[in-house]
Amino acid sequence: MSDKASTDPATKEELDLVVAAPLEPAADDAQTAMEQVSGEEFPFTQPGPIAELSAESVPVKSEQSGLGLRFDASEPASELQPFVFSVPELPVVRTPNLADAALFLLLLLLGLLVTTGLVGLALHFHWLGLRSFSDAQNLTWLALGTQFLLYAMALAGAVPFFRMAWGKPYLTGLHWHAATAVRLRYRLLALAFVCNILAMVGNWMLPFPDHAPIDKMFATANDALMLMSFGVLVAPFFEEMIFRGFLLPAVATGWDWCHERLTGTRPRHLDTEGNPVWSTGAKVFGALVVSAPFALMHSAQVGSAWGPLMLLYCVSLILCAVRLVTRSLAASTVVHSAYNFMLFAVMLVQTGGFRHMDKM
Repeated sequence: MSDKASTDPATKEELDLVVAAPLEPAADDAQTAMEQVSGEEFPFTQPGPIAELSAESVPVKSEQSGLGLRFDASEPASELQPFVFSVPELPVVRTPNLADAALFLLLLLLGLLVTTGLVGLALHFHWLGLRSFSDAQNLTWLALGTQFLLYAMALAGAVPFFRMAWGKPYLTGLHWHAATAVRLRYRLLALAFVCNILAMVGNWMLPFPDHAPIDKMFATANDALMLMSFGVLVAPFFEEMIFRGFLLPAVATGWDWCHERLTGTRPRHLDTEGNPVWSTGAKVFGALVVSAPFALMHSAQVGSAWGPLMLLYCVSLILCAVRLVTRSLAASTVVHSAYNFMLFAVMLVQTGGFRHMDKM
């Protein structure tokens, strides 16, 4: 049979035509097949180009695609509108804030309760030779020791808590920035010298008491050396941490927060080092407010005399300015420590190395 097909001239001619013909779709056959299908079984009953199909003939919902394009059935499919994704702006977290400052003050209060309780137990059981509360007040080492214990207890609770709450090291959260203080060390020391000159002028012009309560703590040379060591190495660090580390940023942030809520303005973004950027009004308000409790904290030492308190208020304003301008808590601590050192150095010279305390 195959031999017959291969030898038949007619069959061979038909095969040659099929092979030589181009491969094109059989449009007539497809048209015929579509005409044989009813309209209910096949939706496109009218033949025509695909471009004639309108959006109404395609049941597509208006939705967003994963490619960022919005399709709308009421518009031609060829007109695609770009879809803009709006990313919500992250809130500006400014720390330390008022809540942080309140928590640290609570830790200080707990430390005060503990140290007061320990002193009470010492008086009750006559530990360390204590017989009365007046004896405890006149002992320089006990007063400094209880104050150091109060600060240490508050710091021991604050460091792990705020490290976890802020998600950064404790001193970093307080904007310590030791490198700034090192870079500006000569200017900071010069400013401390200016503060010392201001103190001398204030001592001449303002009414100072002849015998302040703090003078009783300079009973001996050892007491004076302990006071000098504490006033230069310990007190500046903790006082700056309380007033310029927590309270000043908290008050300034609170001022800006209230202003933003009243005016509807957006909060300022943090700087490149994560420091809050406060308005001028917030800085001035914060310095004025924080300097008041700083001066009042020393009122018992100076007998509540308004002359020394006014001087301490002015010194606090300078320390606040250093903290705000340099954005470094270490910088204000250096000025504070150097200022105290210069005060004690003058006393050291006046008393011949604390050997003649009557000349102070």
